[in-house]
Amino acid sequence: MLDRSLLSQVAIFGGLADGDIELVSALLEERRCDAGAAVCREGEPGHELFVIVEGRAEVTKRARDGVAVRLSELGPGACFGETSLIGITVRTATVSALTPLDLLSLPYAAVARLSAEQQPIFTMLVMNLAREVCRHLQHANERLIEAGLEGERR
Repeated sequence: MLDRSLLSQVAIFGGLADGDIELVSALLEERRCDAGAAVCREGEPGHELFVIVEGRAEVTKRARDGVAVRLSELGPGACFGETSLIGITVRTATVSALTPLDLLSLPYAAVARLSAEQQPIFTMLVMNLAREVCRHLQHANERLIEAGLEGERR
């Protein structure tokens, strides 16, 4: 059973009124994933984003030599898959369950429905997703600098 109070604590649902969260929660699909299973794989088509309700997952990306590099670990309240959802592109990383996962899935079709029927909610959701993507980009930039990536010095 979906705990709607969790949604108000998830960044992508920030700023939504209780009634709006109720409406969005009806669009979410509950999923369960066993420890060790891949929720999504790098390079595969993606048509949904996920929110972790319970459990831990890791995000990995293949390096040029084919070795999987761990990018981050995610826990309750974290979301992933927003790049595929917004960009309508393939998955940019693999997300695997470190523990059993309880997930919520927001499919592209539900977002499209919000666009047509609930424009204010859709707008807030897309702005929140854009902020989340920006946070991921900022984190990636910081990791590149920490890894010693040398750019053009000015």
